[in-house]
Amino acid sequence: MKLTPDEQVLYDFFVTFGKVRNSIDYPIVILACWTTDEGNDDGILYPEKQAVINAYCKTGVMDRPLYEAIKTIKGWK
Repeated sequence: MKLTPDEQVLYDFFVTFGKVRNSIDYPIVILACWTTDEGNDDGILYPEKQAVINAYCKTGVMDRPLYEAIKTIKGWK
């Protein structure tokens, strides 16, 4: 699996937070918080937060890392 740098940033983020609850829902909720005005002081620490936000805001970057992260989190082959 060869991902672009933006895809890799999103994949790493999805897997990091997705494994916490064995679901992709949690990282998606975090992304929603981060990309709203209320998300500026959410208390969620992630070293690549701005890179994740930047990648998320680009068109056409989300599909593959989301799919690959779900496979990893759920153990799909």
